[in-house]
Amino acid sequence: MTSITFDVALAHDPVDRDFVALDVLSAGSGESPDDGAAEREGWALLEATGDLALLTETAGRIRRATESSALLLDYPREYLLRVSVLDIVAAEERQRLAWLLQRCAQDGTVRRDRFRFVCGIRSSRWIDLRITRRLGDDRTELLLTGHDVTDWVENERQLVELSYQDPLTGAGNRAFMRKRIAEFAARGTPGQLFALALMDLDGFKKVNDSLGHEFGDALLKEIGKRLQDALRSRNMVARLGGDEFVLLLEGLDSESEAIRILERVIHVSRQPFHLGGCQVRITTSIGLAFWGSASHPTDAPLTESQWLRRADLAMYEAKALGKNRYCLYSPEFEHRLDEQFRIEQSMFEAVQNGEFLLHYQPIVWPETGEVCATEALMRWEHPQGAIAPDVFIPMAENNGLIKHLGAWALRCACAQLASWDAQGFHVQHMSVNVSPVQFRHPGFLDSVRNAIHDARIAPDRVVLEITESALMTDPAATESLLTELRALGIRFAVDDFGTGYSSLSYLRRFPLSALKIDRSFVSDMMDSPHARTIVSAVMSLSRELGLVAIAEGVESDAQAQLLSAQGCTLVQGWRYAQALPPGEFERSLRAGTLRLGKTDVFPSQGQA
Repeated sequence: MTSITFDVALAHDPVDRDFVALDVLSAGSGESPDDGAAEREGWALLEATGDLALLTETAGRIRRATESSALLLDYPREYLLRVSVLDIVAAEERQRLAWLLQRCAQDGTVRRDRFRFVCGIRSSRWIDLRITRRLGDDRTELLLTGHDVTDWVENERQLVELSYQDPLTGAGNRAFMRKRIAEFAARGTPGQLFALALMDLDGFKKVNDSLGHEFGDALLKEIGKRLQDALRSRNMVARLGGDEFVLLLEGLDSESEAIRILERVIHVSRQPFHLGGCQVRITTSIGLAFWGSASHPTDAPLTESQWLRRADLAMYEAKALGKNRYCLYSPEFEHRLDEQFRIEQSMFEAVQNGEFLLHYQPIVWPETGEVCATEALMRWEHPQGAIAPDVFIPMAENNGLIKHLGAWALRCACAQLASWDAQGFHVQHMSVNVSPVQFRHPGFLDSVRNAIHDARIAPDRVVLEITESALMTDPAATESLLTELRALGIRFAVDDFGTGYSSLSYLRRFPLSALKIDRSFVSDMMDSPHARTIVSAVMSLSRELGLVAIAEGVESDAQAQLLSAQGCTLVQGWRYAQALPPGEFERSLRAGTLRLGKTDVFPSQGQA
């Protein structure tokens, strides 16, 4: 008689229970009374576990089943004995289970996997299934044992859902967006149209700063709800973080359909939000990138980061064009960004290599053409060709280099003025542009003081040109700084007058000396009565306030004559001279092409 021993502690481990049951069933073939007793004990053991236990043919037909299996699957035991195990698993699982049954029967290797079983009344159960080969005298059988992991699978599913969900808004998060893009790329075929839109809330920071982050979070929750309501169910909303949301638009019939969706999103976004008793309105800027369209072809699916980069570039273009709008991606955006990046990186080396220099453009009396002053203009002589100031100066303002370049330009201009004095060329005034970033820097006052001191020139010969926007960023601080600089003797001109805030109150508050009429008005005044009226008004205003009016960008005789007839004090532009390197400026003075005036245009007393 076969002796069977069983450690009761094994009943707590499903895997170990299976091994014990298999040992018991393998102990006898059922040919002798002892073998039959061993097999009965084995099945009794499997019955006691309360889990699944089926004995099947290699093709899956069930030959034996425990009562606990019937209870677990919610089928009568008699029904189980008439069907194949393949009949009671989910349809999508059958091929995989059939393959595992076949492989186990062939090589005897234990197989283990998770399957969804279709139950009688209950919809389904997830079973962690273990398949073991059992060899008999005349046939091969398979023992299928397993335990219910439905609750575990459901918890896992919920955790996965949470891992793909933004906790604040309930929308998807970046991980979910990446997953959905990967799924689309895997099944996408030519002719399918797909779009990714990146949206950013305009002015959201002001909501946080003014009302607090609690109200900012409430606004984000509401915008998330509006977005999900505005999109069709097959589209997806995800929040990247902060106030950035991504819209994944699938199954589009045309590009115009995507644009209609974005127009709806823009509309619902600018509807008022009611936060803490306040009515708040915001707008949004959206960048849109397509895949699969004729006008935006893509040979291969893009990665999530590439999609996001394209939509991001388009979104920033929308902001640059005035916000509260959408913009479609264009390869030009990437080319422009790459070029800007290249220029910006080479800018740091250019500072070390001395590639920046100053050119000087004469400022003259319109009647005589005599030089009264000169404006120092920064130039960048890049080895691959000169780079225009309107390209590199905004970059320098963004990356902070403008503070160093501006301080260098001021020192260089003052030193140049002293050098010309030593050569006998007495240029009365040196005009230097000041960037808004440079003007607001705490060390600006000291940089001006040091430049004048090191060059040993009279401070009243230096004119700082400052834009209206820089002056009006913080009027109180501006007034204090200008007063300190004016105490040194420095003079000030408002650059590009009329294109900034157009607030006239600062003209009496700030110690100004001159107004520079923007070149856009000068270039248009021959064809535009409005431009002529503005130029005339600026000159009248200057006379009434005792300020010098300087017209820049004068390029034709007709412009020069009209400005002179209207009493413009000073002019500059290609009509008289281009901005010249120091050596060429000096040669023009020696040759008489440029003549220095004797009269100081700026009064020595009064407001100036």
